[in-house]
Amino acid sequence: MLVPYQQIRRKLHWQMRQIVMAALGAAFLLAGGGFLVAAGWMVIAQEFSPLVANLACGAILSGVGLIVLAARGRGAPEIPTIDQQLRANAARGEHYQPKGEFPALMEAFLFGVSVYTQVRNRKRERPRK
Repeated sequence: MLVPYQQIRRKLHWQMRQIVMAALGAAFLLAGGGFLVAAGWMVIAQEFSPLVANLACGAILSGVGLIVLAARGRGAPEIPTIDQQLRANAARGEHYQPKGEFPALMEAFLFGVSVYTQVRNRKRERPRK
């Protein structure tokens, strides 16, 4: 089985970016949330009682947590397969050139597929009589 290195690299880059952004967002949310909870608890405890303040803060934090969990369901990016990439490149007139990114056998196969698509596209472009 041939390994699509480019796809793995893109998927890994996307995953790492998601992890870093989630960690940064979580750190800021925790810090800001802590200050907001402390300030809110003080205000509610002065107006009502500490029991009501604890109940209100717990309900608000639980509600926000449920909203965040519901909103996080974004899908992974759709990464085209090698075949789809080659077909898209051939449609644009760009063809595969060996660059040493893949093992030699795979390079030869991809170059052959590229030449085949060039020949097939030339046959289609000829005016029919």
